[in-house]
Amino acid sequence: MTNQSIYEDFRIQIEGTSRDCKLYHDLCIKEDYDIDQTIKESNLDEIPYVNWNYFKESNGKYHDLLRIPYNNLSYWTISSSTTGDPSIVGRGDIDIEIFKNNYKKIFHEYSSMDIIKKLILFAPSIRFMNRMPGSWYGKRGYLFYRDITEIWKNYDITYLLKFNFQKVILYYLSHFKGKAFIELDGSLLKKSLKKVEKSKIPTLIANSAPLMYKNFTDYLKKYKSGFDMGENFYVQTGGGGWNGIKGRVKLRYEIDKADFFEKLMDFFNIPIENFADLFGATETPIAAGGHWSKKYNDIILHLDKNQGRIIARDIETLEKINKTKNPGVLEVLTPYGVNTYAGISVLLDDIIEIVDFNRCEECGREGIIFRVVGKLTPEIGKGCTSFYNLYPFKK
Repeated sequence: MTNQSIYEDFRIQIEGTSRDCKLYHDLCIKEDYDIDQTIKESNLDEIPYVNWNYFKESNGKYHDLLRIPYNNLSYWTISSSTTGDPSIVGRGDIDIEIFKNNYKKIFHEYSSMDIIKKLILFAPSIRFMNRMPGSWYGKRGYLFYRDITEIWKNYDITYLLKFNFQKVILYYLSHFKGKAFIELDGSLLKKSLKKVEKSKIPTLIANSAPLMYKNFTDYLKKYKSGFDMGENFYVQTGGGGWNGIKGRVKLRYEIDKADFFEKLMDFFNIPIENFADLFGATETPIAAGGHWSKKYNDIILHLDKNQGRIIARDIETLEKINKTKNPGVLEVLTPYGVNTYAGISVLLDDIIEIVDFNRCEECGREGIIFRVVGKLTPEIGKGCTSFYNLYPFKK
């Protein structure tokens, strides 16, 4: 794909979104944006963006962001909100296929998906996620994470978060209403890791940085040893959680990233090259892969320019930042995977620094290189008691 073709795709998508979505049309008018102008790298920042909070359930605007009647959606994709106020995005089949392909490309390039045979997830099963969270305007909704997990559906997957049916029954008998009690299956985790250690089957363990960090440090304290996994064992983080909060998981401390990688390297006896990170957001189909950077002592992420672009905007003025290593609010732009909603340009609440506009000096990958350094909005954590035993190795 040439740069010129993506610019033309931007122009076509802006025109279509403005035609199909009154909210976006009004944004274009408010910004006095010329829909017919030639798109270039130098004027991408002029494309009107939708603020991330427009997608929030409480705002009541997510329905107004659709480009098609909601009855024609495949389903709503729902964020695993940390505040009980999820983002809700309407998507059709083509949009879903595009974002899945974006994530699949990241898994192949950064998480060795080509050789992986087994997946261990700090997550509930697909079957459980298919039963939640509900419907909006009569149209079914599914967690965005569910769709990402489905990319691996043909693999041997161990899901570590399980129902405790005894707790469910006791709660119903005492309260006369249902509630889901979910715990982390420590014996299953231990058994799975020992099996992988013995067989050396190529394995990826993934998802929650807080759950991994807490459980593996607890395991080491309890059993005084880790595992000798070998070169075909990989660890994937994603979706943040370094401040100790991810979804319903809430630690009482922040996780030092360098300490996380050092401890897990020793715990599994694997090199730093076997770790990967993934950045994405429910509001956009774009996905970015990342690796540990010795230079920045942090995870650095890579966006393929064939997917789209990112812009860092000044936190106070929201003007585009043209220099590297200056913190700004993240804007994500793409003409792909946004046929059913106004997602061509979304201003998120992540604060980033662009490390390089063209190439990673450490791994040589081309693209926009950035790192996440904070958030505009505090992550409160749901504090839901239905997750009642997430740390089975705690002494």
